[in-house]
Amino acid sequence: MPELPEVETTVLSLKSKVLKRTFVRVWGDDNLKQLKGKCIEKIKRRGKYIIFELSEDKALLVHLRMTGHFLLGEWEYKRSEWESKDKIMQEKKNRFLRFIFFLDDGKQLALSDPRKFAKLSLLGKKEIEKHLESLGPELLSIKENDFLRILEKKRGRIKPVLMDQNFLAGLGNIYAAEILFKAKIAPWRDVTFLTEADKKRIYCFMQKIIKKALELKGDSTSDYRLITGERGGYQNEHLVYNRKDLPCFICKDKIKRIEVGGRGTYYCPTCQKL
Repeated sequence: MPELPEVETTVLSLKSKVLKRTFVRVWGDDNLKQLKGKCIEKIKRRGKYIIFELSEDKALLVHLRMTGHFLLGEWEYKRSEWESKDKIMQEKKNRFLRFIFFLDDGKQLALSDPRKFAKLSLLGKKEIEKHLESLGPELLSIKENDFLRILEKKRGRIKPVLMDQNFLAGLGNIYAAEILFKAKIAPWRDVTFLTEADKKRIYCFMQKIIKKALELKGDSTSDYRLITGERGGYQNEHLVYNRKDLPCFICKDKIKRIEVGGRGTYYCPTCQKL
């Protein structure tokens, strides 16, 4: 699932390419045909959500879920499917077009979504706040003292806690695993038994790893791609994620994969004993 670095990278790219453009046609869902004639006035992120603020007091709320990613290009409908002359758009991960938004400059904004889990909702601007009110603070803007304070109130295993969007908005499976490895904390460790030093290490590496992932334009281990169709670069920096049975870069022990909180979790049994 796209996490904060992937969603933020997408938002920054969309801002530079489609801001102030107007929707002229929509393919893929009759419920979104009301977008016709609406101008994109602002694009922003909240947690893992993308928000298009539109003219006429409307907003398009997007959650990419497991496999969704936006693409900007040009497609033609041939032989019962949408085709692009651009080679990068012919890559398998970029061919599962679920929506195409035709813009007034001749470009098309498409959503590729193999598993069709992405959710798009056209709402009034005031309704957006209600949909997002349960989200926790943004992980890149929260101060260390505030992070320690709200973590003090939590109970349960640390990895599911970090991934709880009501606790902290934007963190998911990939980066939670990487952060806990750097902090030398087992993903199943109960928050109650974390020391202040443990919590400070989590906060420190959370900031460093997410900022690094932003620099590399996200992680394309799975379906995520840039709006150009290209891959992000963070998958080349993995320390434990997706490295089952490979040697740890620190101690050379084999990376293990278990389930914690119902999610596949990678860790080093030597570096993350506690």
